[in-house]
Amino acid sequence: MDKTAGEAIGDAAWAALRARKPWSGIYGVTSTGIFCRFGCPSRIALRPNIRVFPAPAAALAAGFRACKRCGGGV
Repeated sequence: MDKTAGEAIGDAAWAALRARKPWSGIYGVTSTGIFCRFGCPSRIALRPNIRVFPAPAAALAAGFRACKRCGGGV
C-alpha cells in the first residue's frame, strides 16, 4: 500500500466525513488499508491517516481494499 497515494483530506471533505454526508470521491485509511464511501457508518479514522481518491480504482491501485460495510463504491 502506498501511504502517500491520493490527497490529504481538505477541510470541506473532513466536515462531510464527520457529518457522514455524501461527497465526491472516496477516502482510504492508511492505518487499516481500507477505503470507504463518504457516509459510511464505520468508525471515523484520525484525520492524518485519511487519503482521498477520485474513484475506487485509484484506491485499489494504491493497495487499499474495499470496506466490508459500505463496499467502498465498488
